[in-house]
Amino acid sequence: MKKDRRKLLKGMGALGLGALFSPVLAMGHGSGRPGMAKAPEPGMGKIYPAAPIPWQEGRCAFCGMPIATPKGEWRGKKFPQGFFERTYAQIVFEDGKALHFESLACMFNYAYAKGLVDGDGNTFYVMAVEALPKGCKRLGLIPARQATYVWGEKLMTTMMAHLVAVPSPKKAGDFVRNRPNIGRYHFYTYRQILDLSPLPEANLVPLLAKHTGLV
Repeated sequence: MKKDRRKLLKGMGALGLGALFSPVLAMGHGSGRPGMAKAPEPGMGKIYPAAPIPWQEGRCAFCGMPIATPKGEWRGKKFPQGFFERTYAQIVFEDGKALHFESLACMFNYAYAKGLVDGDGNTFYVMAVEALPKGCKRLGLIPARQATYVWGEKLMTTMMAHLVAVPSPKKAGDFVRNRPNIGRYHFYTYRQILDLSPLPEANLVPLLAKHTGLV
């Protein structure tokens, strides 16, 4: 049965069914399990300083991709300069250690799988981008709880998450106005992102299965 389940998970990931099946796979993980003490309210605890970003050698703790855009091709594709870096995120712990993520969705999905709560001995950070007409200029790390999130149907990001972080609701409006070809779009607060997790992205089912210990 275990072998069959592994094949099923791989098949669902290949078909892009992660968003449909991930709540079932992750059920029982996180801070809301029966019999456990209630976790602190997300985003209400102490903010620990952001950790240095290991651009040269860093890999995503969830998907394993490099956190910086490769100079050459990556898996048969060449990406514009700064493409990976604009969706970088990190979880920094009270002892100063940090986990690094190439995609915003990777960080929130990892936290979901592991039951990590922002403010409970750690702080979530996201890379904020400027709402420029061309490209997305990185502004630097801000606490995830302070960001506004933009999902765009045709917004190109790694892991096919279609998600970026901007500093404010006003910047979110500027972002979509500067991108008339973004297709359908949604604005999300930090709490809404948490409520929607796990977030759809490439290979979601196999990655959740791996980090929750199902396979």
